[in-house]
Amino acid sequence: MTFLILSLFLFPLFLRADVLTVPTSAPENRLLKIHYRLPASWNRESRIMVLFGGRNWPGNRTLSEYHFDQLADQYNLILVSPSFVNDTYWEPEKWSGRALFSAIGTLEKKFHLKRKKMLYYGFSAGGQCANLFYAYAPERVFALGIHACGVYFNARGWKKPLVPILLTCGSEDPERFLISKTFLCQYRESGGSLLWIPDHMGHQLNRFHLEIATCFFQNILKNSSPLWIGEDDTKLYYPIHEKEKIDPEFRNPLYDKKLLKFWEQTK
Repeated sequence: MTFLILSLFLFPLFLRADVLTVPTSAPENRLLKIHYRLPASWNRESRIMVLFGGRNWPGNRTLSEYHFDQLADQYNLILVSPSFVNDTYWEPEKWSGRALFSAIGTLEKKFHLKRKKMLYYGFSAGGQCANLFYAYAPERVFALGIHACGVYFNARGWKKPLVPILLTCGSEDPERFLISKTFLCQYRESGGSLLWIPDHMGHQLNRFHLEIATCFFQNILKNSSPLWIGEDDTKLYYPIHEKEKIDPEFRNPLYDKKLLKFWEQTK
């Protein structure tokens, strides 16, 4: 009797995390596993957040190490993470884009979700996925966060849907740092809103970066408007109505005091 009661109590928890298997034509991804986690509650308005892990990370590792469970429960997000392996998976037009969107379609049907724009977040090779998958199907994306990425699409003159982007990288990861700065200037000059928070670390992902990402996505999901605009190098910031004091390619949208504090720490 005790076992039965315990089983009934734990059964909903087991349903919270599961995996889909998607067949592909990619040699090392014939049966691609895509892990997902359900929030504490969800409905047809729930949004999907795709988490791209580091190079060749299995999806369950990504879900565990990114620590977005609380964010997901707060905003009824369904977390999804593919277990991509090699086969140039960061280039979605080859095969991985079709595979991911096939899984997304299955989840939308399974949980009776309205098709809504998604959130992306990725580290390293996962950062490549986040921005290249955005470029692949920008109409499907609501916002994205990228950390320590070394490959970006060409954002110069970008005319497709512009979404808010969070970009973080360490100065001790010099090649990715410089490439990231080139991208951010191009994206901003094309009219995009991009928050750049560098640090003095190397090629790593830790709680500091994930706390920044969580704060950023909370503001996006609340439909917050920036309170201030900050300038990259000088760290001067002004009320949003004075944004013209900063050239477009150097503007940081600062949504709340917590993000302002994170941004100021990188002086």
